[in-house]
Amino acid sequence: MSLEEVEILKERAEKFLMNGEHLLKNGIYDLAAFNIQQFVELYLKYKLFLLVGDYLKTCSIKNS
Repeated sequence: MSLEEVEILKERAEKFLMNGEHLLKNGIYDLAAFNIQQFVELYLKYKLFLLVGDYLKTCSIKNS
């Protein structure tokens, strides 16, 4: 993954956060929670890439 692609992760994460905040202010809690969860996941991937140079690309935290 290139640095450019990683910056896209950060931008998408920030958009999810902004949308989540907007939904929260308008009392739409279920979709706000979903958007904030997406923010956390994408931002974590972004930070892991910056710190480690990669991130785990799986849905499972258990190693096979």
